[in-house]
Amino acid sequence: EEMAIASSVPMPEVYVMDGEKGINAFAAGSTVDDAVIGVTDGCMRRLQRDELQGVIAHEFSHILNQDMRLNFHLVAVVFGLLVLALLGRLMMEIGFNSSGRRSSKEGGGAGVLIGISGAAIMASGYLGVLMGNLIKSAVSRQREYLADSSAVQFTRNPEGLSGALKKIGALSSGSRLVSPHADEASHMFFGNGMRKSWFSITST
Repeated sequence: EEMAIASSVPMPEVYVMDGEKGINAFAAGSTVDDAVIGVTDGCMRRLQRDELQGVIAHEFSHILNQDMRLNFHLVAVVFGLLVLALLGRLMMEIGFNSSGRRSSKEGGGAGVLIGISGAAIMASGYLGVLMGNLIKSAVSRQREYLADSSAVQFTRNPEGLSGALKKIGALSSGSRLVSPHADEASHMFFGNGMRKSWFSITST
């Protein structure tokens, strides 16, 4: 409620992610009026009041700056590319399996053509997913910098936010999430909800 007043944003609904011991949070929604904030159980239990206020202020910045809508667009684009890759894989399996059962005289050539087309679609789809994830991560990093500075502006207390980040760095579980769907929304979280990637190229 304090951060809603400080940011001039309507009070969103708040949800707790039970069973998540890492320190993390996210904001979701399509407009300021239907926004929600989710926090992990570890975020509520392990942070002091000022630190938790800094995390919540960070999420209010995402709501105020309409980052949620951008985040959903990125999820949709990456998912669409993944569906394209899976469709190509299905075409490849159907084409090559049918060509293996039939001889070239019985139309096996058509199966090979479908299989090759499927392989090309699958390769382009997975390449698109990789590029989409890189773009998603790069956009997320820029929005996170803005949210951090806005959080300090709302709370007038930079120590709260920095204290939360230091605790994430000191914990073995950090901000990692156990949910199997965490990867799909990895760019929406306050801290990195996934394992560290090679050279941090997909770090959010």
